[in-house]
Amino acid sequence: MATSRQLLVGALTAVVFLGMSNPAVATPGDSVTLAEPRLAESGGLATDPDRWVYWLVNPTGDGTGGVAAIHPDGSLAGTVSFDATPSQAESLAYHDNRLYVGDIGAADGARSSVTVYRLESLDYGTSAPYTEWVLHYPDGSHDASAMMVSPRGNVWIVTKGDPGGLYYTPAPTDSGEYELLWESEAPSWVTDGVFVDPSTVVMRTYNSLLRLDMTLYTVTAQESAPEQPQGESVAKTLDGDGLLLGSRNDPLLLEVAMPAAMQPLEPAPSIPPASATPTPSPTPTTPTPPPGSTASNGAQSGGTVTALGIAALISVAAAALVYWRSRPSSRGPARRHPGA
Repeated sequence: MATSRQLLVGALTAVVFLGMSNPAVATPGDSVTLAEPRLAESGGLATDPDRWVYWLVNPTGDGTGGVAAIHPDGSLAGTVSFDATPSQAESLAYHDNRLYVGDIGAADGARSSVTVYRLESLDYGTSAPYTEWVLHYPDGSHDASAMMVSPRGNVWIVTKGDPGGLYYTPAPTDSGEYELLWESEAPSWVTDGVFVDPSTVVMRTYNSLLRLDMTLYTVTAQESAPEQPQGESVAKTLDGDGLLLGSRNDPLLLEVAMPAAMQPLEPAPSIPPASATPTPSPTPTTPTPPPGSTASNGAQSGGTVTALGIAALISVAAAALVYWRSRPSSRGPARRHPGA
């Protein structure tokens, strides 16, 4: 039988072990509240398992670039600046102990090249040295909100459109200008994306989460995203089991499970749902028959049949849309890029 001394030593050992472990992370359905309200303006989110923090674009407002790290509870861990002037930083990615900042957005709707900054150190309270790449589209100007970095270090840009486009450059090294390569069509109106393993990414739109096989560029799972004012960021959770979703102008980061099913989805909107102006319904001019009348029953029966017919047409249209988006691109078959 254990003595009191042995029990005390065992309890102290457990306390020390728990104190050395990483803080708990959220579980699906949880939310993280940003302690710094200004960080709600961030359009990018990245997971840093080395420091056990999440990174966001830091809107410093002083003409310089910057990022901020938060603890899993939403409290500020620290900030890092870099001496550059991004015009529209939209996305973040973390790879090999370095943070990538994607200056890829286009205020006027399109640009022929984008800029990616790789911060070479992430010491809080410092100005980080960085490597800067200017990446040129091979086929004109585009807008984009999603940048991803694969486990190989390849930089991917997902342009916004219907459909969008997948472009990449093999792991760039020194600062300079590089040509992006068109690889495949992409889902419509993607606002962010993240590699969840070497051959799989999750992309998000304002209203959906899409899991893609990056060897065939096909959607293998799709589910609705939780409602957010302007959902423009996604990252893996620190434990790697789920996703963390961010929205501009919202201090709440939402945790969800990885998409695993092929759910029917509404078409992805090109603008945030919250910014859409609802169209008022026209005022009916036909008098409504009194309840219980033949005309009333007939209208209800006809309305039911009409509703069923519309539902059937929507189902057929949705199936056709899925087929159309899964067919080979008119630009020619997408190249397979092993390991992304």
